[in-house]
Order: sequence, then structure tokens, then C-alpha cells
Amino acid sequence: MNCYIDQITAQNYAKFDDMVYWRLHGVQRAPSAAQPGPAVVRELQNPNLHLYALGVGGIYVGWISLVYIPKVGRFGGHGHIYVDELWVQPAHRGKGYAKRLMQKADALCQALSAAGVRLYVNVQNPSAHRLYEACGFAESGTA
Repeated sequence: MNCYIDQITAQNYAKFDDMVYWRLHGVQRAPSAAQPGPAVVRELQNPNLHLYALGVGGIYVGWISLVYIPKVGRFGGHGHIYVDELWVQPAHRGKGYAKRLMQKADALCQALSAAGVRLYVNVQNPSAHRLYEACGFAESGTA
């Protein structure tokens, strides 16, 4: 598995945006050098957002968006890591890339002393269910 994972910042956002375009339109576009606007920069600087992209051969082919959600009360001041989005380009699936990205959630959970990692998955997405089970998650309810 010859891949790397970068945290997304304003400096590498154009490459990330190229991947988002690929996901939305189903085709790659020429690499962009456009800088992110002020709203994107503000979001990227949010200390609770942790955005990572997985690259292969100089392009990003997947990403995970993690959000730290602070908690008080029964969790004793230890929040949760929420998996907001996880996506791998279809031609690159089945290579362990999604599991590599999910490892970022576990590492962030440890680094922030969070109570755990949470996510929601569509009941009509059996591939995602299998992935999350392989990553050690168990279904705890439906919403």
C-alpha cells in the first residue's frame, strides 16, 4: 500500500478541492492552483476540524473529515471524535485506504483523550457497514 496521508491546510487545499471536484463530477480536472477563500480558510483553522486526505502517486484519492465534539456531564469532560465524512475514489477502493483513514480517527481519539469515536452510516450502505465492523465498530442503534 504505497500511499500517504496529509492534513489539509490552506497550502494544500487546491489539491483537496480537485479531489472533491472528482467526486462530485465523476471526472478529474487539471490540477488547480486556486487559493481557498476566506470562509474555507476560517473552517480549516477551526481547532475541532481535522481533515485528512490520502494520496497515491501525487493525487488525493480519499479523505476523512473528523470533528471533535466537546462533552461534559457523564463523559467527564472528554468529548468524542465524530466521523463526518469518509470517501475513497471508487477505482481505489478495496486497497485498505479507508482503513488507513479510519486509523486517523483512532489516533486523534487517543491524542485528545476523547471518550470514543462515533459515526453514522446509511442502513442502505452495506459496504460501509462492513468497513466499520472491520475497524472494530459495532452498531449501537438506528436513527
